[in-house]
Amino acid sequence: MTTHREGVNPGFLTRFSFSLQRVDQSMAQKAADEIGRLPGIDRAWFDANKPRLKVAYDGSVQNVDQIMAILEKHGVVIKSNWWNRLRLSLQRQTDQNIRDNAKHEAHCCNKLPPGTGH
Repeated sequence: MTTHREGVNPGFLTRFSFSLQRVDQSMAQKAADEIGRLPGIDRAWFDANKPRLKVAYDGSVQNVDQIMAILEKHGVVIKSNWWNRLRLSLQRQTDQNIRDNAKHEAHCCNKLPPGTGH
């Protein structure tokens, strides 16, 4: 069994890998350290060989745009090619789905779902 940081719900855990360009390793590591201290972040690490910043986070607490803001603050540039824009778009949709699922209240099998008007 894997242990997660306190405050991270494993049911809402998602992972994303940011492909970086023009990487200053010290700046990327500082960004990874700051991201790792945020609530809802399970793990953030910089892979200098690729170069990539990998993040595992609770999607009900954090989202990819908040992480990108910290990268920008530290001057870390994310690759802006077609593939990465598509991946970011899909991750934003995943984050929204996780937030929606976290807010959803399940209904009992014998009751009508909310909003049916009966």
